[in-house]
Amino acid sequence: MKSNPGGQLSPHQIIGRDALIADMWGILEGRSIYMNDLRRIGKTQIMVKMHASPATGWTTAKCDLGGFHTAAEFATQAYRMSLDVLGTKQKVLRRMTDLIGQVKGTEIAGLIKLPDGTPAPWKEVLRRTFADIEEAMVALASTQRMVFFWDEVPFLLDNIAKRESPAVAMEVLDVLRSLGQDHDRIRLLLTGSIGLHHILSELKQHGYNNSPLNRMELVQPGPLAEADAITLADDLLQGDGIKCDERAECARVIADAVGCVSFYVHKLISRLPRNSAITPKSIQTVLHREITSDNNDWDLQHYRERLTPYYGKDEPIALEVLDSLAVTDTMPFQAIRREVAARMKVDDERLRNLLGLLCRDHYLVRTEDNHYRFYLGLIRRWWRLSRSL
Repeated sequence: MKSNPGGQLSPHQIIGRDALIADMWGILEGRSIYMNDLRRIGKTQIMVKMHASPATGWTTAKCDLGGFHTAAEFATQAYRMSLDVLGTKQKVLRRMTDLIGQVKGTEIAGLIKLPDGTPAPWKEVLRRTFADIEEAMVALASTQRMVFFWDEVPFLLDNIAKRESPAVAMEVLDVLRSLGQDHDRIRLLLTGSIGLHHILSELKQHGYNNSPLNRMELVQPGPLAEADAITLADDLLQGDGIKCDERAECARVIADAVGCVSFYVHKLISRLPRNSAITPKSIQTVLHREITSDNNDWDLQHYRERLTPYYGKDEPIALEVLDSLAVTDTMPFQAIRREVAARMKVDDERLRNLLGLLCRDHYLVRTEDNHYRFYLGLIRRWWRLSRSL
C-alpha cells in the first residue's frame, strides 16, 4: 500500500480496527453509539469499513452531516438515504409517499416539497422516514435492522443553531432521541471531532435540559495498537519504495513518533525522502521539520485555535495547564495547581472542572496513578515547539 494521508482508503487498507468494529456491531444490537475522539484518529475510516462490510442482518447508510445547515436539509438527506437503501417503491416508503405524493427524484432536489409546492415539515419527514424504514426492515427479515452512520453531528447542530436558532437545534436533538426510542429496528452511529458536550453546553444556556446521549454508548476509538501501527508503517515503507537498511526499526520509530495514529503514519511516510536511505534519526529530523514549518499541512494549529471559541474566559487557564504539561511528562493535580497559581488566581473547583473538560476534549488523559498528561505525544511535541517552551 502506498501512503495516502487524508485520501480515500479502500476498506481492506484500513488496518487494526477489526476487534473494535466487532465490538461496535455487538453494541448496536442493543443501543445506538456516539463515537467521539480527536480529528484524524480514524473515526470516519471505521465507519467506512463498517458500511462496506455490514454484520449479518444489518442494512447501512452513511453520510457526513457537516455540510448541512438547516433542519430541513438534514431531514431531506435522511429521506434520500432511505431512498438509496430501500429504493423508490411505494410499498416500502408508504408514509412518505402519502406525504409528498408521487414525485420524481429530480423534483425533490434541494428540499422536499409537498404537492402544493410548500416545504415539507422537517419533523414529519423524519418521523415518516423512520417509520417507513422500520416497516421495510420487518418486511425484509424478522431480525433485519438499519443503522445510519452520521459523521460530524456536532457541526450539524452548530450550523443549525447559527443558521436557524438554538431552539431548532434542540428540537433536532429531541426528535432524534425520540425516534431512537420508538424504532427498535433502527440504530444511529454518530461521530464528532468537536465534543457534543460543547454544543449541549451552549444549548443549555438557552434552556435545553435534556440528555440526548443517555441511551447511547460512548465509544472512543483511540490510536491504533502499537503492533498494528508498526505493521501499517512497514507496509507503507515497502509500498512507497522507501530505502531503509533497518526497516523494522524505522517502522517502529515512525509509529512511536506519531502516537500510532494511522493518518499521521501515512503523513510522515509521505514526506520521507525517496532518493536516499532513511534512518531512525533522519525520520525524527523530517518530523521536526514538518511540524515546525510555518506552512505545514498537519493541521495541528487546530488544537490551539479551538481553545478560543470553546473555552472562553477559561482560555488563559487552559493555556497555562497545557504549557506546564508540555514540558513535564505527567503532573498530579497539586503540581498543576502550583504552576497555574504562580501566574494567576484560580480556585480549585474551577481548575478541576477545566482539567475534566481538557480530558473530554482529548487534550489530556488521566493516568492510573491520577496524574495528567497529553493524550497524544505528537500534540505535546508540537505544542512545546510551537510555543517555544
